[in-house]
Amino acid sequence: MRALMLLLALQIPLGLDRGLLAPPDNPVTQEKAALGRRLFEDTRLSVDQSRACSDCHQAERAFSDGKRVAVGVRDQRGTRNAPAILNRTYGRAFFWDGRAATLEEQVLLPIQHPKEMGSDLPMVVARLHADASYRRQFDDVFGRPPDTSALSYALATYVRTILSGASDYDRYEAGAPTVSSHLTKPENLEP
Repeated sequence: MRALMLLLALQIPLGLDRGLLAPPDNPVTQEKAALGRRLFEDTRLSVDQSRACSDCHQAERAFSDGKRVAVGVRDQRGTRNAPAILNRTYGRAFFWDGRAATLEEQVLLPIQHPKEMGSDLPMVVARLHADASYRRQFDDVFGRPPDTSALSYALATYVRTILSGASDYDRYEAGAPTVSSHLTKPENLEP
């Protein structure tokens, strides 16, 4: 699967709805998505600073990790695999069991889960606050220093920009005369 990561300035891939779905109190901006991406890749969100969100949601694996069950801090094994997080802007419920109603709620739970990142939010916010570049970036985006709400909004915004589309089927549905030559070669067709 080809994953296309898009920031707001780029077009939504063919086959996807044209708008990024976001709550009115957390509109998508390039600056907020950039902060969210930085946080997504930062190990300071985990209790022992060994794991980042991107460890279980790897771009080259469709934002999953390809493992049967996720592995978190202190090499603890979870009970489920890390789901791919492509096109989550269109989601209506989050996690395998739907326990989070919004991305803003969802993104904070793995940070706190003892087998995933094992942190507590005040400790994470204190680490971010101790970094002058994070303080400046949060102030630029939110007009205030790092806090739990801004952490949630930035991470959720970044996840909303992780999109995949423009498949051969999408192109066909859009009126392309033929599908990819790769798919029309007999050796590539399934019986």
